[in-house]
Amino acid sequence: MSMAIILSESRNPYFNLALEEYLLKNDILEEDIALFWQSEKAFVFGRNQNPFVEINPSFFNRNIPIIRRVSGGGTIYQDSHTLVFSFITKNYEKKINDYEYFLKPIIEVLKSKNLNVSFKPKSHLFIDDYKISGNAQAFINNKLLHHGTLLIDTDLDIINEALVDYSYITKGNHILSNKQKVANLNQFLDKPCNTTDLVIDIIEKSVNLLGLNKKRYFLSDEDINKISNLMIAKYNTWEWNFGKTKEFEMDMIIDGHKEKLVIDNGIVKAVSNIKLKFLIGIKFYSEEFFEKIKYVKK
Repeated sequence: MSMAIILSESRNPYFNLALEEYLLKNDILEEDIALFWQSEKAFVFGRNQNPFVEINPSFFNRNIPIIRRVSGGGTIYQDSHTLVFSFITKNYEKKINDYEYFLKPIIEVLKSKNLNVSFKPKSHLFIDDYKISGNAQAFINNKLLHHGTLLIDTDLDIINEALVDYSYITKGNHILSNKQKVANLNQFLDKPCNTTDLVIDIIEKSVNLLGLNKKRYFLSDEDINKISNLMIAKYNTWEWNFGKTKEFEMDMIIDGHKEKLVIDNGIVKAVSNIKLKFLIGIKFYSEEFFEKIKYVKK
């Protein structure tokens, strides 16, 4: 038995999330798959989450992608100093929701670097009281996807500023993130972590623990074309990233007054103040939305 190793050369977060789904939904490989990638700045949130609640509104106009993924779990921020790892298997029996099974190789590698790493149910890795890795799973097409992040030297200022709790001003049927203190691996190491070496160590530990051989798989031109098409048709779209958001209510301060808005599928559906009826039908948190409320006067 082998494990197919894929190292994505793309730094495009839309492409890499499409790549995960492509590998999950298509039988291009019989083997289990281990995929590793990094990307430019992006917020990535769980399939059943509400991005308008999870992310500070000021970040909706900062040219940082905000992307919905196929798995559950909470909202994360990642950048080029974050390692994303994905494991895909058809042998999913007893592994669904067994996060520790997939994280064991990573835990052992980090402990070999004298890091006090611990697994905390349901799905996170901590060093002391700081989260360094968040994880999620998806079960699609009789295959299990387990993926997660490792904060190596990620911009924690953006995490602390952007991923704040806005649940107190909303009402709706969405999954909220469990906010935790976060830290980078480099904060606990004597010298900065080399990401390439870390990936090699995780691969070696994974195949050894599972008793597998490793086989490098390179994406073909056909693979890349299909992934790019999926990226354009789904992950690049407002309909997937925001339009899939379930109906919710939000209290907003507009011109010094608290107003209630109802948003359905990302569109303003109703307002508490008739003077704001011009907002109905507008994409919530869009440039047009912010531009219009800027000039509201009672």
